[in-house]
Amino acid sequence: MSDLISHTRAFKLRRFANWFPMGLTYALLYMGRYNLTVAKNELGDLLTKEDFGLIFGAGTAVYAISFLINGPLIDRIGGRKGILFAACGTALANAALAGYLAWLLASGDPGGGHIVVVFSLLYAVNMYFQSFGAVSIVKVNAHWFHLRERGGFSGIFGTMIASGIFLAFTVNSWLLDFATASFQGAQVQWVVFAVPSILLAAFGVIEFFLLRDKPSDAGHPNFDTGDASSGEDDKPLPTLEVFKRLLTNPIILTVAAIEFCTGVVRQGVMHWFPIYATEVWALPKAHPLQVGSWEHLWLVAVCFAVAGISWLLASRVKAGRRGLLVVLGALAFLAPFLQAGWGGLLFVAGVIGANTAGWISDLFFQSRRGPTAAVLYGLMIVCAVGMTFALAKPSNEVASAKEKSGLEPGDKILELAGEPIKGWADVRLAVKCFAPACAESRWNAAECVCATGELGGGPAVASGGAIPARIERGGRELRIDLPDPMPVQRAGEMRKLAASPLLPISPYWLGLAVFLLSLGVIGTHGLLSGTLTMDFGGRKAAATAVGLVDGCVYLGTAVQSVSLGFLTTKDWSYWPIFLIPFSVIGFVLLLRIWKVVPSKGGH
Repeated sequence: MSDLISHTRAFKLRRFANWFPMGLTYALLYMGRYNLTVAKNELGDLLTKEDFGLIFGAGTAVYAISFLINGPLIDRIGGRKGILFAACGTALANAALAGYLAWLLASGDPGGGHIVVVFSLLYAVNMYFQSFGAVSIVKVNAHWFHLRERGGFSGIFGTMIASGIFLAFTVNSWLLDFATASFQGAQVQWVVFAVPSILLAAFGVIEFFLLRDKPSDAGHPNFDTGDASSGEDDKPLPTLEVFKRLLTNPIILTVAAIEFCTGVVRQGVMHWFPIYATEVWALPKAHPLQVGSWEHLWLVAVCFAVAGISWLLASRVKAGRRGLLVVLGALAFLAPFLQAGWGGLLFVAGVIGANTAGWISDLFFQSRRGPTAAVLYGLMIVCAVGMTFALAKPSNEVASAKEKSGLEPGDKILELAGEPIKGWADVRLAVKCFAPACAESRWNAAECVCATGELGGGPAVASGGAIPARIERGGRELRIDLPDPMPVQRAGEMRKLAASPLLPISPYWLGLAVFLLSLGVIGTHGLLSGTLTMDFGGRKAAATAVGLVDGCVYLGTAVQSVSLGFLTTKDWSYWPIFLIPFSVIGFVLLLRIWKVVPSKGGH
């Protein structure tokens, strides 16, 4: 077949109707997967970093192992059934997580509800059903995209991932803020599990009617996709034959090892940066590196309108100007997401990284994925090293404060609630452990939280509405009383000071490093797990190939989850140092597959 792949307009429209809703479903799977990180930030020390690492590690280990079962299964039953399993199963698991968390927060004793055990079990179930997602998408699209079109599919796959990350980190946070404002006084963290559950159930119904495994199932002829299954019939291979074909393919095994490193670096940044920004920097939620804000909706609408007009004009002009208009439209569309917090930044990084990587691999490297992925891994090494210089550990000086906090920019907090203060971590702990008046509960001094049940600490003495502090202001040392932001607490609640610390360097330097690293790692993941597995697995083994490779991604994820949960509890300085060797190993392995392209027959 020629390098120029030609399809009818009717086929392209039906293919769009096939992959676009499936892509939205996959994005919603991410919304129901990484909502755990949003919940952790809102639950505070009810879910510690080590707890989070154990829960996420348990889920990702199940996710990785499940691929060995679900990959071959999807190669036999088809991706359509797999997507339905993923959507419906994940919807039920998230509904269970929402229900348990709502019960726990309303119980009056959230610390006694075995949250780590129950969340680990339910999150593991969630991740089992999640494992049907990627293998099913690749299996379906292996029949609908030719080898020479799959660099473009890498962009599609990466954009799906990026949009899902935006839904998970930013939209979930916005939903939580809306629910908190709507139900004042109630603890509504369960919302981040309930909404994805409802949306996934709805898209499960949509996919039942729209999604088809092959063009022939939708009234269009099948075609030779030019991959490792080229020239073969569509009869499924025996499972052992599939594993033999893949496990004796040194390219697939090398890619699996690379993607293990990808899993460590990708999740090591994606999940731990927002935790760092919240816990260490205490950035306000509206900060662009936190949740962000689309406060000026008219400006967002203008950007989207410019994008739409540019793309409309691109469809009606000659090829020479079309590319410029498409790029202009894309930039206008992405611009508002730079103000949409960490999820928005990941969305921009993912769209740019994935689409650029796929386009370059097809246009300049004749559909060889290795060279582009190696360049991106090189970028990841530079950024991981740069992170070590940009952590910007805060001091005890106030950079910004709300008017009612009692603090002013430039204040240095020397003592708070009778505790000496050296850095902002001390501020956070002193504010948390200053005993409030506990409503319908008692003060647990060991955990610094109000809880129900029999506690040795006895009832807390009311704070009186003020927290004693010793500060330095304008060169003078003062003793003042700071207004208590939460003098009365119910079980499980925790106060935070309405102020942020002064950082030695701008937080945007670390933000730039993790943004560029995310651009590289999402682009690489889409190129290798989403595209190269199709190329070398072929139509017959695509799901098993992506299952093997993506399984290694999440084995890497499990390793970093447990490791960083432990290391960051000791010292956040270990965070970037832990990521550097995996970036280097991935780069070296990519040099081994620089020149490879798939041949007929699977090797």
